[in-house]
Amino acid sequence: MRMRLLIGLSVLAACGGGDYAGAGDDVGPGLADAGTVGCLTSNECPVGYVCSSFGRCERLTPPPSTDGGLPPDAPPPPEIEIELQPPVSSDRYIYVAMTAQDELARIDGANLTVITTPVGEAPRIVQTIPNSDGAVVLDSTNGSAYVVRPSGAHDIVKVVPTLRNLNRLDVDPSGRYAVVWFDLTKQISSGGIGGVGSFQDVTVIALAPGLERAVDLTVGFRPRQVQFDAGGNRAFVITQDGVSVIDLGYATTHGPSIVPPIPVSNPAFPPESVEVHVMSTGTYAAVRQIGESSLRVVDVGGFELGRTWIIPLASAATDIDLAPSGTRMFAVQRDAKKLSIIDIPGDALDTNGVETIDLTGATIGSLVLSRDGNRGLLFTNASTDERITMVKLDQPGYPIVTWPLKKSVRTVGISPTGTTAIVVQAKAFGDPATAATVDEYIDRSYGYSMLDLATGFAKLQITPVDPGSFVYAPDGTKAYVSLDGGNTPTAVRALQVVNTQTGVVITKQLGSPPADVGILPGAGMAFSSQRHPLGRVTFVNLLTDAVRTVTGFDLNGNIVN
Repeated sequence: MRMRLLIGLSVLAACGGGDYAGAGDDVGPGLADAGTVGCLTSNECPVGYVCSSFGRCERLTPPPSTDGGLPPDAPPPPEIEIELQPPVSSDRYIYVAMTAQDELARIDGANLTVITTPVGEAPRIVQTIPNSDGAVVLDSTNGSAYVVRPSGAHDIVKVVPTLRNLNRLDVDPSGRYAVVWFDLTKQISSGGIGGVGSFQDVTVIALAPGLERAVDLTVGFRPRQVQFDAGGNRAFVITQDGVSVIDLGYATTHGPSIVPPIPVSNPAFPPESVEVHVMSTGTYAAVRQIGESSLRVVDVGGFELGRTWIIPLASAATDIDLAPSGTRMFAVQRDAKKLSIIDIPGDALDTNGVETIDLTGATIGSLVLSRDGNRGLLFTNASTDERITMVKLDQPGYPIVTWPLKKSVRTVGISPTGTTAIVVQAKAFGDPATAATVDEYIDRSYGYSMLDLATGFAKLQITPVDPGSFVYAPDGTKAYVSLDGGNTPTAVRALQVVNTQTGVVITKQLGSPPADVGILPGAGMAFSSQRHPLGRVTFVNLLTDAVRTVTGFDLNGNIVN
């Protein structure tokens, strides 16, 4: 599961790791301007600094107290949303955009053969097509998209025009359509490479073989996310003005048009403080306005477009999540120590139906749901609380149980089967080598735990560097955790294989720093892409743990499996 950090204020939780350096700390000569130092991981930064989302070592404020690094009278920081999602997956191939060579590399996970295909100029953005082994890659210079499909030893390629300077590509879950758009935040964080694209235009591509077609649409101002309904029939472009709803079938069989946004938030709230989640049915959007003790439910696909219902809460929601069914949402209220369960649309029409779980005995702020929605794990990463709470959402009364951990929680990923979870844990300030007690040594170390959701048993794994991205095998029996110590020759670079049935951890040394991990189900392989001047990917057999490595192609672009 790939880990993406969304910038927040709780620096300990967000970065999981860096020690803190205060005004009186000696961080060594020449580090006063460490914010300008480039980095790929926090392990490359000096003590007291972490690697920001903009690839710079940023200095942290020293914690004056033990309560999450905040003064006693300060309000608690927001929860840090660390989104875990599997790489967009082909069954057996890894695709690499080889930017300098103007080619797309296709690596076969079954036999490790590599085939390259010309795909325009300076390709950087590539996504695989669900329910197929194909991919879509953007020509970042000429305004075009290449739809690539494997055909034996060659690839079949179809080229469709797009708007120029687009840098985001989203493919719907059915694999029939793609939406290409410009994300200014991504452009800034990547160093401003390339030109600036349109703030209100997107390109929609029909991907059906032999019927590929692109159309340009105008949407609300500054898109920041694209979501789809479960069937892949509609795209929801989240913008500063609201949600532009695109009927994908209609759009790709007609000419360019304007898709005005549906307002979903109170205009008094700045756009960056509004979080929008469209339910998988595509009928309603759940809207959280940060700091507001209520939620909004807005009709974005039904018969009353734009109609809004307000659902009061006991305190401001620090996290909202949607059930896979598309008819229920959950609101975590940290200050009130409650979890509200809201059925949509019923509880929007009559808020007396909202169910609320009292979690007075737990410290909460964030929620992670299992794939089937039957289990939820509640925790906080805004303070150094060493507990995690499970709620059984498929049982009457929603029974809960709180388990102690050996370290505080940074983020959680639940296995595909819903039986275990990997808990990535935060590192406390200080060098573990100078710890005076065992507990202090554990708190100051990096690490993660494998948590059994039937018993609450947790297997703690101390690591030499901050754990990076991780992914589960499809059957949940193994998890793969990357250890990226940075680019120095002596840095730790490894992939740990966790057996979830025994708790045993096997470390596979890598020749280069790991950039990502993923699974190729059709090939029976886990893989770790690595930062290497010639390109390197290591494959681990899901059954035998045997390792094979491919080296010798350029990995200077995006990689997906």
